[in-house]
Amino acid sequence: MNKFYRVLSLIALISLMLAACAGSSKPRIALFLARGGLGDKAFNDSANAGLQKAAQDLSVEVATFDFQQDTQDANVRKAAQDGYNLIIALGSENAQTIGTIAAEFPDTKFAIIDTTAEGANITSVTFSELEGDFLAGALAALLSENGKVGYLGGADVLVIRRIQFGFEQGVKYVDPEAEITVQYIGGVDDFSGFAKPEEANKIAAQMYAEGADVMYAAAGGSTLGAIDAAASAGLPIVTTGSDQRYLAPEAVATSRTKNMNQAVFMLIELFSQGKLQSGNIQLDYKSGGIGIAPLADFVPDSVKSEFDSIQADVESGKIIVQPFTGQ
Repeated sequence: MNKFYRVLSLIALISLMLAACAGSSKPRIALFLARGGLGDKAFNDSANAGLQKAAQDLSVEVATFDFQQDTQDANVRKAAQDGYNLIIALGSENAQTIGTIAAEFPDTKFAIIDTTAEGANITSVTFSELEGDFLAGALAALLSENGKVGYLGGADVLVIRRIQFGFEQGVKYVDPEAEITVQYIGGVDDFSGFAKPEEANKIAAQMYAEGADVMYAAAGGSTLGAIDAAASAGLPIVTTGSDQRYLAPEAVATSRTKNMNQAVFMLIELFSQGKLQSGNIQLDYKSGGIGIAPLADFVPDSVKSEFDSIQADVESGKIIVQPFTGQ
């Protein structure tokens, strides 16, 4: 009889331990990167930094997955099957996958950043970059000595056309007669253009050689090639994604940042608090989702002064950046 009770006590103790372990298990968060993966020193790296900060500050378990074009649906589905509680994906190329897999796993939370996807369990985070891109354009025009500036886009996709629209407004605000040369690395919906730094280097070098003396690059990981071209030409470039001045202090005048780290951390924090809702969250310049890095040391004081005045007018609402209505 004593032995019987000892067995019961042991079973009860094991049950309590298992319950305690289950109660203390951390939420599991999966981050699916956009094309180009880690090492782009921009979009993906910034998002992963937010994920790692959440792992440190919010007591969650995290995992990062590369973009795999041919198996992305299967990869995201497996993450859901493996019990990840929140699955976050980056960029337009992941939108269809998230919409499809979220419908298969209604009890799992999904999120997509920098585009939208529809679903009762999907949160979309989008950015209004226009004011930041306007400021990038204004700076490019202020830096240009011959009135010719270049715009290098990763691909002919909606977000890159929207960035171009804001940039061109800023250029024309400073110099209505400015000539703007536009080149895309990839064609319509060709997302591979965001992961071709060698091609970006060739295109940017040609644009500089043909007279553009300042460039704005919105090209993901491909921007690294454009930065090298700017450094080789001895001419300035403004970049997007994250603060990239450290990559070429003599060439990168500033970066219009898209604070993916904040977006990822925000999603995980809301999830941890039980406050993550479906629908769209929009981040912009005034909310801190979009920013402008400090100007490089090589930017003349006279340009800095004029730029600071324009920036103040944008922030106060004196300058109104026109909304993007294109497709």
